[in-house]
Amino acid sequence: MPVTLRQLHYFQALVEHGSFSRAAESVYVSQPALSLQIRELEETLGGRLVERKSRGINLTRLGREAHEQTLRILDETSFLELMGKQFDEGLARVTVGIVSTLSSYLLPGLLDRLQQSSPRIEPTVVEATGADLVSDLLAGRLDAAIMSLPLGMIELPERELFEDRFLVAGRAGALDAVRSHSDKPRPENLARADVGPLLTLADGHCLADQVLGACSMWRQQDVHRGAGSLATLARLVAGGEGITVLPETAASCERAISPALSFLRLAPPEPLRRIGLVHRLAAHGQRWIDPLAEAAADAGRELTRQARETVGESPRRA
Repeated sequence: MPVTLRQLHYFQALVEHGSFSRAAESVYVSQPALSLQIRELEETLGGRLVERKSRGINLTRLGREAHEQTLRILDETSFLELMGKQFDEGLARVTVGIVSTLSSYLLPGLLDRLQQSSPRIEPTVVEATGADLVSDLLAGRLDAAIMSLPLGMIELPERELFEDRFLVAGRAGALDAVRSHSDKPRPENLARADVGPLLTLADGHCLADQVLGACSMWRQQDVHRGAGSLATLARLVAGGEGITVLPETAASCERAISPALSFLRLAPPEPLRRIGLVHRLAAHGQRWIDPLAEAAADAGRELTRQARETVGESPRRA
């Protein structure tokens, strides 16, 4: 019995949702119907793909290898089905995810540049956390994503676009207190200065984890997590609620909105995040990838250039 695309779609849904009932609901069939297709797929492949557990499923070794192939096959099939729709008289329509801590700052410059690209790219933009972007890429809901690297996933080729360095942000008095410990403060100087709590994004944002990694010396009780956006963090610290760490790409925009907001660079090597373009494996070689990457890289470098004008250049290495 040959493997069918229906079986692969059902198998992918099962892996994605982690249970037969949720998978069946997601593909609009009954649970017995989905179970039958999975059983037939297992018979064709000659072994069990999943093991039922009290709370979901576990993939067998065969299941893990079959899932990798399933992602590739469904990806290629999706591109084949959409090939005629995606390109129309030089227009490339792609669904692009942008990590939420970057999207509002990068998007204006990115869209301007894409209007002038060849082929002209018409993006449908999805804003989400890094984890959700990866999930959407693997499920075929996105063609590409602009997000923090590295991911290190074979199924998702990636290329670095630009570096986004971290800046300490707060009212001028708070940053002067940090400077009092060192002319070129390091992350550990932040914890020693009497500047109030360190405010960060809520759980689920990869940038929050990156900031806490850079500021690992900070006492846990003095770290306040919970903000939903960088804009919220900027408003809070501009109002004197403590200090935070913002990426360069946010600096010019947030200073324009909150004139009381000041920034401070840390001593080299400055903590940073690396922003890159990640795409589905089946998109390899598609003509929109290079123009999209170039537009995003150029827009990102323009934001960091503006940050240098707003904050000043990075301190020289000793």
